[in-house]
Formats: sequence, C-alpha cells, structure tokens
Amino acid sequence: MQFTVKNVLAIPLLQSAKLLSGEKIISSQIIKSVSVMEIPVENFVGKNEFVLTTAIGCGNNTELFLSYVREVFESGAAAMGIAVGRHVQYVPEEIIEFCNNHHFPLIELPWELRFSEILKTVLEQINKWEQTSLLKADSIQRELLKLFLDHESVDYVLKYLSKDFQMNVELKRERDCTEPNLLGQIDLDTEEPTIIRHENGTFTQIVPIKLSGKDTYFLLLKSKKLNAQPIPWLVLNQVVTILTLWIQKEITLADNKQKEIDDYLKDLTNGNWINKEKFIDEGKKLGFIVDVPYVCIVGQPEKLDEYYSSQKKNTAAIEKEFKHEFTMIINELKNKVNKQIILTFHREVIVIFLECSLEKVNHEVNDFLDLLNCYVEEKKIPVISWGIGENHAGVMTFHYSYKNARTALEVGRSHKGTGSRSTFASTGIYQLLISLQNNTFSTELMHSTIGSIASYDKNNGLDLLRTLSSYIYHQGNVSQTARALSLHRQSLLYRLRKIEALTNRSLSDPDDIFLLQFCLKLWEVRFENSEPYIIAK
Repeated sequence: MQFTVKNVLAIPLLQSAKLLSGEKIISSQIIKSVSVMEIPVENFVGKNEFVLTTAIGCGNNTELFLSYVREVFESGAAAMGIAVGRHVQYVPEEIIEFCNNHHFPLIELPWELRFSEILKTVLEQINKWEQTSLLKADSIQRELLKLFLDHESVDYVLKYLSKDFQMNVELKRERDCTEPNLLGQIDLDTEEPTIIRHENGTFTQIVPIKLSGKDTYFLLLKSKKLNAQPIPWLVLNQVVTILTLWIQKEITLADNKQKEIDDYLKDLTNGNWINKEKFIDEGKKLGFIVDVPYVCIVGQPEKLDEYYSSQKKNTAAIEKEFKHEFTMIINELKNKVNKQIILTFHREVIVIFLECSLEKVNHEVNDFLDLLNCYVEEKKIPVISWGIGENHAGVMTFHYSYKNARTALEVGRSHKGTGSRSTFASTGIYQLLISLQNNTFSTELMHSTIGSIASYDKNNGLDLLRTLSSYIYHQGNVSQTARALSLHRQSLLYRLRKIEALTNRSLSDPDDIFLLQFCLKLWEVRFENSEPYIIAK
C-alpha cells in the first residue's frame, strides 16, 4: 500500500512527535518526499511533500505564522512538522484550528530531534515502499494479463481487484457515473489518481482512463475501513494499462453488436425481410420480441441547438447527447408501462415502436406520450413533435405503420405547428388537399371562389380571409366570431356582407359554405410557406 502520514508517525524515531490536527486522514494522506523549509515558501514545496520547519522568523507573530502554514498547505504538501522549543515555543490554537478545518496534518516535533535523521529515515522508508510497490505492480500485471488471455470478463476482473485491494473497485464511463460530485473534483490533466475524502473517514481513489476518440472511463476504488491506505500509483498504473485492453475489447464487441442491432432495426422499419419466422428468431437473439402488435410513433425534436446552447457543442455532439439522454428516458419508461418498446433513430428523427392493444391504440399511445411530455415539462428534453401510424398498428406491420407515422408527423407539424401530436387519421384532410394542390381544376376553382377576397385583403388590409375562416370555425355564430376576432357585431356583419358580395356566395347556403371552407383549406396548403394572400398568376 501507499506510504502515508500514518506510516511516518509509526517510525520509532518519531515516537515523541505529537499529531495536532488531521487525525482522520493520516491513513490516506500520501507522502512522496520530505524536505526542510523556512519562510518564504514561494514555489519550493512539492505536492505530497512532508515539510519540516523550525518556523524561524515567525516568533510570536501568530498572523505571520498562520500565513506561512497556509502557503505550505496551498502548495499541496502532505503534512507539516514543526520543531517546537526554540524559535517557536508552542503552536497557536488559530493555526491548529485552520489545519483541522482543512484536514491538514500538523505534527509537533521536539527541538532535540535532528532534521537530518528524520530526512534519512523517511527517505529510506519511502524507498522501501517504492520497492514493495514495484514488486506488487509486477505481480498484478502478470495476473491481470493471464485473466485477459483467459477471456475473463471485466466484472470478474473488478471482483478480483476488490478482493486483492480490500476495497470496492468499480469501472464507470463518465456519462454513466451516478456520482457527478466526485467527478467534479478530478483533475483530468493528470494521470495520477485523485483522492476524495468523505465525512465518515473513508476515501475514494479515482483514476481517469482516457481513450482516443472514445468516452473517458474512471476507475473508482472505495475504501471499506477507516484506516485503509491508498493503492500506490505504480500498482494502479499497471492496472489501468491492462484494463485499457479490456475496455477496448468491450467497445469493439459493443460496436459490432450495435451495428447488428442497427441493421436489424433498419430492416424492421423498411420491411426488408424474406423469411418472417427467421426474422423473428433473429430479433429474439438481439433482445427484441417482434411477433406482438406494435404501433409506430415518430418524433422530431425541435430547436436542439437552442436547447443545448449553454453546452456550446457542435451539432453532431448535440445530437449524440440528445440520443443518449432520450435512450435513458425510454429505458426508464419501459419499466413504468410494462410494454415492449423498440427505439431507433433515423437521422434526426426518433422512431419508436410501442407494443399495443389493437382495441386501445390511440389511448395507449397518448398515455405513453403524456409520460414523455413530463420530461419536456421538467426541461430534461426539448419539445418534440409527434406523428402516429395508428391505422397500421398490428403484428409485423412495422414498415406500414412507420410510413404513416412519418406522413402524420410531416403533415401535422406543417399545419399544427411544432410540439403537436398528430395521428395519420387526423391529417387525412391535409393529405387529400396536398394531393389536389397541383390539380388545375382545383386551383382554378380556388382562385375563382376566394381569389377576390385575397386581392381585397391585400389592397385594403381588412383581413376578410381570416374573418371567413373564423366564421366557419364557429359554425356561423356571429357573437362567438366577433369575440374571437375582437370586433363589434356591426363591424363583423359588414365584413360578412362584403365576403358575400366578393364571392357571389351566400353564407346561409350549406353548399356555398362547404365550397368556401374547401377553398380556404386548399389555399392554406398551397400558400402555407408563402406570404399571406399572394395571388397565384
């Protein structure tokens, strides 16, 4: 194990030394070197160094003494030994309190104890510990290589290390780590482990494992006992080297499996299978039960760049982050709804196949989307527009339901706006109108019926098209229409008479009302992305 302050205090030469502060951390406070230091500190103290001092120059000046101790602490020293009896007669309470508050071991040394003897003895002990660590590192390297060549799993290796180190050893990906407070204290610029001490007296050693072009992994070693000592870096360095082989192997296997899953889901979505039974069996091997009724739901996340603007990532990184977060949410919902859910992504579009009861398709889909909407309201994911292929829900009808869901999304998003939820059936009228928008007769009929209203609006700014649409929406109720448009009743009646005069149609004739409504819908589809009321030539 690592050489620590506790080991220093156990040296017979220092049996007369007195620990004044930092008692809880002496077992985990690593010492790498020892030196003698006096004021000024400047840049002469190394990290994890045991600093010996007579505090000459401090005298009875407590403020200067405290400043000196603070500078040594802030330089990263492991501990400070102060010779008491000549230049300093005692260590003031203010200094002891500072060291206790900052968990910094402060050791009182008798004046008679020579620094040269301390230096010699401590350096010998450090050298001895390094030799022991080298032997341990060599031993564990050979054992881990054997386990790797025997194709043991990462989990098996972590259990082996936990037993050998007498610590809880875990391997986590950065994005899967459930302890963000720990990761926030890590210096990623160094390969050496960071030690995080906990209030209960235990500690966690964290070693970053950085792979080129891949996620960062962390090796976490959590002490079980209060007097446990950290694992030496010489040993951990060998562990990390061999673990990297496992991680790269696992990543390769995971990438291969993910490609197999992606290819399967692509065939599922497009209906590219020949032998249905064989396709069903392939799905079971990959963890998919496909021979039950499903309905397809397609989603379009809105304004991803704006939602993730605070993270200052590029588009590819943003999409990756969203897909990861959304996948985690779907995994949570699988347990809540107790149904099979198949999730995939087609470029920027979300594709979900939800197991359903054919008698309650719309109800179950809406319940599911309501659960997803809770995450939107909690600002965990951005607003999403949805299209539902409910009319082809069924067994092995994935591709039909997908096509209809895509149509429902595209049409519904265009006409209902972002964040809308559209079924294939609810967009039927728009699909019909889209198919008619380039029909010559339909176009001529539309212009001859309401073209004069659009021209009048353009020249006079009276907004008669919107007035007509609102009047039809409120089923000819003058009072409701006037309230909706914030108009006086007489002003509305004037507009309605003007519409009848321009169109030569009666607003009390059901056939004329039908024709006017049809032309308004066709106008909306034809000019939805254009300036309002532009007259087609």
